[in-house]
Amino acid sequence: MPQTVASCDPIRVRWERDLLNVADAFAMDESERTRFASKPIARLIAALPYLAGCERPERTAIEHLGVYVLSVRSTRCAFFASPDDDRDVFARLEPIMRFRGGDRSIIERGMTLLALNMVADYDRDQGVDRVLGKYNPIAAGTWDADAMAGALRRRATEIDCPEMDEIMSSTEGDEGADDWWSWE
Repeated sequence: MPQTVASCDPIRVRWERDLLNVADAFAMDESERTRFASKPIARLIAALPYLAGCERPERTAIEHLGVYVLSVRSTRCAFFASPDDDRDVFARLEPIMRFRGGDRSIIERGMTLLALNMVADYDRDQGVDRVLGKYNPIAAGTWDADAMAGALRRRATEIDCPEMDEIMSSTEGDEGADDWWSWE
């Protein structure tokens, strides 16, 4: 049963409900459900179609959250980076880049923040990925983490969205200590 969301913002109530409904659909236990719903990546994925004013934001949020959950669960190998993804920083995010209508600049900002955090995650995980034999475009020397992160950060800050800043800012991911993609 989804938890009650304590918020006065009707849009926030809707995307927070979507997070909890997806957690329920994937049969997360209470601890996992709480961690999932608190993750900035999950929260941004859920909120983005609402913040952008997309058509059918609930459907989009749930579809994108479902892909996100699959990308960190036992099916994650299908979502691992490969040299095919090197062509563009957004290549791995394509499965969650489909939006009907909405403010394209807000969508771009949200996707840019997700890409920025993905780059920070690659940068942080270089050593571990080498040991595991897992492809990492930064460890492979294909991407320059600092240059890419700088460009993404500049791009994200060009588009104003205070509601998105409450979920995730362009400085998130810099600490390198948190695992941005997984909550497990």
